[in-house]
Amino acid sequence: MIRIESMLIKDRIYPRKTKEMIQIIKKADKEGHLLETIKEEFFRPISVTALWACREYFHKLPEEVYHQNTGESMALISLRALLATMENDLEGAKTYIGIFGETQKNISPEDFSQRDYFCLTAQLVMPYISDNEFFHVVATMQRANISQIQSLTLSASRPSILNGFRDFTRYGKELIRYRETITNMVRMLYGESGKGVFEIALAEWHYQINDSFRALLLVTGTIPMMENVQDMQCLFVAMALQMKILLLNGQSQAAQPLVEKIRERIKKTGWEELTNSLNALGAWAACYDGNQDIVQEWLDTLAPDETKELYMMDMYAYLVKIRCYLMTGKYMLAIIFAKQLIPILKKGYRHMDVCECYMLSAIACCKAGALEDMCAELEEALKIAQKYQYIRLLADEGAYMVKMLTIYHKRKESNAFTEKILLLAGEVAKRLPDYLKSAEEYFEPLTVTEKQVLGLMAQGLSYQEIGKMTGKKVGTVKFHSAGIFRKLQVKNRQQAVNRANEIGLI
Repeated sequence: MIRIESMLIKDRIYPRKTKEMIQIIKKADKEGHLLETIKEEFFRPISVTALWACREYFHKLPEEVYHQNTGESMALISLRALLATMENDLEGAKTYIGIFGETQKNISPEDFSQRDYFCLTAQLVMPYISDNEFFHVVATMQRANISQIQSLTLSASRPSILNGFRDFTRYGKELIRYRETITNMVRMLYGESGKGVFEIALAEWHYQINDSFRALLLVTGTIPMMENVQDMQCLFVAMALQMKILLLNGQSQAAQPLVEKIRERIKKTGWEELTNSLNALGAWAACYDGNQDIVQEWLDTLAPDETKELYMMDMYAYLVKIRCYLMTGKYMLAIIFAKQLIPILKKGYRHMDVCECYMLSAIACCKAGALEDMCAELEEALKIAQKYQYIRLLADEGAYMVKMLTIYHKRKESNAFTEKILLLAGEVAKRLPDYLKSAEEYFEPLTVTEKQVLGLMAQGLSYQEIGKMTGKKVGTVKFHSAGIFRKLQVKNRQQAVNRANEIGLI
């Protein structure tokens, strides 16, 4: 949720629902008072879902509305720049932020203007600025004695504080070293829930370096605090991390009810922008449980469509969708999607997400039997993971990471880091043996000839006709058919064809 604070209207606690907002803005456009209505509706707490849904109306506004030296025009610039980042138009976002002009580096509290406020708060959520620039903006605002700035969209609808709108995962070690400084910074951004935000970030880092017990203690202690301050965004992150830790440690029964608990909180507080990530979280959990039905239902009804305009706030759901493609046997689609996201994520310095895309691409190559390509993709993932210590990111892939690293070690090399990943991945594989298994992987693989015979069976050909088509004797065809029946655990030709259709073999 975004909040345009300070000089503007603040009279509604929760934002309008997206459908309601669309109806209001659409009506205003028809009646000729679009700009006035946008000012009235968007200069108060809103959801990024509503902003995204109404983006076409922002594009209709004349450019001159952004160049008036008023608080309203500055708020419009902030919204327009944020919308550009959501559209993956970083150059466009940079252009809009440029309208504010330069802000002094050592600005004093008495000289801090309305323009400075809007410029700096908008820069905080711009992916194109470097981390040094981000920290400089925060330091400038602290010197100006700014209190809580806004409900920042730092998690980008991804259940993570560290790797959300900006990627801070590589600074995990600094959390403890500069605890007081970082805590003060977070309090400026989040107000009274700042302490909880710091604890969640610390828990995320402990989990990533494989200190799951410490991570669980931290996040479990933070959840009541987040509930008390009614910070749904941070509560969502905390509960999602708790669920992840439980699930990856074999406690799937305890993890599943958390999805419904989060859903209840979302309905109660009106944070509809978190719904897409919550649905994706449920699909992610289904991948680990090997639940093909839930995965397919999410793909069919709720998953975002990557063939349309990419919505950067759905990045978490996109990464889950790649996993679902892997689980349903759509390896080519998984590779295409991962490769589509990598250059986009690199522009925003999203190192963990880039690493994840290379890793998922490697799994797709592994499943497709392209082992040389698998090693190349895995090598890219390992370089990033070792540099930033993304231990659990790789190890949580369980049996597939074990398989890939075993092949990689034979063809390339091993080191202490990859051996550690291999060991941890083996533990995950034991707890969650069904993770990412496509339906056909539950059965013994068919030989090339058996696949050929099965395909001809599906066309309704007799044994004699299959023999003529393949150049084999009828007895040989029957021998291969017996092998098909045994591997697919069926008793006759029709059952074999039905089973093959069910698991995607034909």
